[in-house]
Formats: sequence, structure tokens, C-alpha cells
Amino acid sequence: MEQQLYGLIGFPAMHSKSPRMHNAAMKKLNINAKYQAFEFSPNQLSVEVERLRHLNIQGFNVTMPFKNKIIDYLDGIDDLANQLQSVNTVQNVNGKWIGHSTDGNGFWQTINSHPKTVVLIGSGGAARSILASKPNDVTIHVFNHHSVRFKQHAKEIKKLKNIELEDLANIRATLPETNLVINATNVGMRDDASILSKADFELMNGGSAVDIIYRDQPTKFLEYANSAGLKTKNGLDMLVSQGALSFEIWFRQKAPIELMNEVVNK
Repeated sequence: MEQQLYGLIGFPAMHSKSPRMHNAAMKKLNINAKYQAFEFSPNQLSVEVERLRHLNIQGFNVTMPFKNKIIDYLDGIDDLANQLQSVNTVQNVNGKWIGHSTDGNGFWQTINSHPKTVVLIGSGGAARSILASKPNDVTIHVFNHHSVRFKQHAKEIKKLKNIELEDLANIRATLPETNLVINATNVGMRDDASILSKADFELMNGGSAVDIIYRDQPTKFLEYANSAGLKTKNGLDMLVSQGALSFEIWFRQKAPIELMNEVVNK
């Protein structure tokens, strides 16, 4: 039987730990498949989608900047992905590509602290996924830079959870009552920038900070949070958790999440 192909599309994508994680899981469960990263620039999306169809890919994950753009190439999306207009998991069902979103549920599965008040920074696909899947007893404030897309993003956030998108310039008033702050932007992915300063974190009375970015060295966001006495976590737990949910959509069996955690943390 021919080995089935799975993968990840993104820009960048070659740095991703997803292939290591999924290939280890497939091997453990004796699944005859391989998972690889496909990195290409946004203007190549149409061409690369055709190539993936030609390769008969059986499922793939989607990361920045394609979580919204991929929807135009799918045959269907589930209710949550439709609500978010964001897809991070595509399943091949008898030749039809169906989109799902596992980001939000994956994120909240990694939070053990039961925060009452949360600050979420960002309003893109990942941020909206986290917002849509939030526990009912969590109060969440969503902030972003006031850019040309602010009004459009504000409409989407309002429609999603009836929450007003707030200007990041006003965040300091909310931080003292915040138990958890989440960076769901890509600020700090490729440089030493941080969306909040150390002084901002010092306004919080302890609590936690999560940066959904993962890289070998802590981001400046997490460095500042740590030095202000907060518990910190990068995006690796979320990567594993959302990846395990993707795995279960594709293979309809429980993902070996402990092994997946072990592999990405090596």
C-alpha cells in the first residue's frame, strides 16, 4: 500500500516542529504515512494548492499567512472554521478538502490555571480561534494596534463574541486586573521586539503570560513577563495540543500526545 502524504503549508514553514511530532506519532501507531513542511510565498498559493491536489495529499495543517486564504480552495469548512473564517487543519474526505480549526480548543487545553480575566493581544486567525473557544466563565479583553484593518477586525470580534476590540495604546488600564495575558500576534517571531514592555507586565499582580510563538530562545515578550514575576509559557504546548486534535480528525484515533510533547521538547 502506497504511503499517504500529510503536511503543513506556511510562510515560513521549514522551521516547524510539526513534521517531527506527526511523523513520530504515525510511526508509533503503525500508520503508513509521512508528514512534511511545504514553504512557499503567498503569491504561489494557487500553484502550490494544485500541486498538493496532484500529490493526493490526505490532510494538512495551515499556518500563517494562509489560514484565511486557504478557504477559497476548500470544498467545505466546519461551523467553527466558518465562524472564524480561519482554518488550520484540512482533511481529504474522498477527494474533497474540508477545513477545520483546532487552534482555540488546542490552546485552552494547555491552560491549567483557570484565569478569571484574560488579555488577548491580536485579532487575526489564531486570536479569533482562542476567543471563540474560551471557557464561559472567563472574561476576555481583546487588544490590537490601531491599524488600517482595525475597524474590520473590530467588526469580526464583535460578531464572534460580542466583545469590543480595544486599542493597544489603552492596555495599561486593564492589566492590573488581568490573570493571563496572551500574545497572539507574530511580533517577536523573527526579532527581539515585544508587544508589551517590562513595565506593562509589572502592572499585573502576578499571573501568567503565554506567547503562542515558539522558538528555541524565549521571546522578548516572555523574557519581560518572566522578569516581572509572571509564570510563562511559549507556543509549544499549543502546537502539540492543536496538532493532536488535527491528528485525531485525520486518523480517527487518539493521538499519542505524551510522545508528541516529548519529541517537540527535545
